[in-house]
Amino acid sequence: MSDFSSRILGSAEKHYSRIVLALDIADQSHLQKHAIDLIEKTVPYISAVKVNFHLLLPLSSDDISKINKAAHNRDLQTIADIKLNDIGSTNEAAVKILFDAGFDAVIANPFVGYDGALDAAFKVAKKTSNGIILLTYMSHPAAKDGYGLTLSSKRRVFEVFVARAIAWKAAGVVVGATSPEKIAGVRKMLPKKILIFSPGIGAQGGDAKKSIKAGSDFLIVGRTIIEAEDPREAARRICRESWVPIS
Repeated sequence: MSDFSSRILGSAEKHYSRIVLALDIADQSHLQKHAIDLIEKTVPYISAVKVNFHLLLPLSSDDISKINKAAHNRDLQTIADIKLNDIGSTNEAAVKILFDAGFDAVIANPFVGYDGALDAAFKVAKKTSNGIILLTYMSHPAAKDGYGLTLSSKRRVFEVFVARAIAWKAAGVVVGATSPEKIAGVRKMLPKKILIFSPGIGAQGGDAKKSIKAGSDFLIVGRTIIEAEDPREAARRICRESWVPIS
């Protein structure tokens, strides 16, 4: 199990939560303050924070570091969701910058392959005790048009990506909560030490209880919490209905 995996499981146990708060903030005004306010409001009911291009593009590296620090000060892990997908030198530069900014894990796209591509990212992650999480089956309706395709070998694309997660020793995989049958199938294929992160709860139609029952380790929840009239109560509700002890 990776150091990142151990840390996020420890955070889950401390907060009695399997929720990763996705800070996909649409309102571009006062972004840093808004992000930190959301962390402070929901911290009793989340175990980690995910940041994507909603914040990474408009904010400075200093702003991002402060958001990561705010999360770490509350014993939360942080994940950079950039769906990394490039050649080795670019991937290496990207993950170094993100880890230097305080992130504990980076989400990457396994489609690009390992040698001369994601190998560099995995090496940096191992050296810095951080994690790489691989996309396996996304939560949007068109996921079937890519991740669900059947290859000439009769294997489906997402099954190949699961095999890569095992071979490359990924910390986790992303499988959308909108496809609980895929979660269950992936869970059977994966060793327990590789965690499943499931986005799409609520706004996209994914169900928290069904996802956990199917085998998800963590639920990535964004709009259902951050756009709620009371984000703290929304986080509390989802946390309570999805929590099961770490075994």
